[in-house]
Amino acid sequence: MAVSVNLGSTSFNIGTEIASGTGAVFLLSKSFVNDLSIAGSFNFDRVFALQDYSLTVAAGNLDVDLFDLGSIDLGAGAGRDALGLTHANAKIHLLAIENKSIPSGGTLRIDNSVANAWTGLLPAAGTLDIPQGGFTVVQFGDTGSAVTDASNHMLRLSAQTTDCEINLIFLSSQS
Repeated sequence: MAVSVNLGSTSFNIGTEIASGTGAVFLLSKSFVNDLSIAGSFNFDRVFALQDYSLTVAAGNLDVDLFDLGSIDLGAGAGRDALGLTHANAKIHLLAIENKSIPSGGTLRIDNSVANAWTGLLPAAGTLDIPQGGFTVVQFGDTGSAVTDASNHMLRLSAQTTDCEINLIFLSSQS
């Protein structure tokens, strides 16, 4: 099935003003912007978005297969995205993970100790804890970060202290 991407961009803005007790002021305004295209053609052809997902301590780990989505069902069937498309991803171009700020929310862990862990974000057996209200966004440049079905494709998320509500988004390509 032919897929056409009509829009794809990312932007992130940092703005702050800090003053010292001596009256010195530091202003910072920095924007990071990318239109996610190379020579007019978008570098991704699939989008996965797991939004407002309740990740509970009792449920254990959420293992996301970045190659083909595995058993995850967003409503169009297991292994299909929100458009009903199957995935056979070769590269991840952007990954965004948010641990939303909710009352009594816990810490979200990205854990690469799982078998066949995707090492595009963390090294094998590495972990990253994201406190409630925190997020991480990584854009992997024009070429993306490789995904391999047999050995480099699993992303494990888990609620560590108490339940979390998360957003997980990635843009990927099949070539």
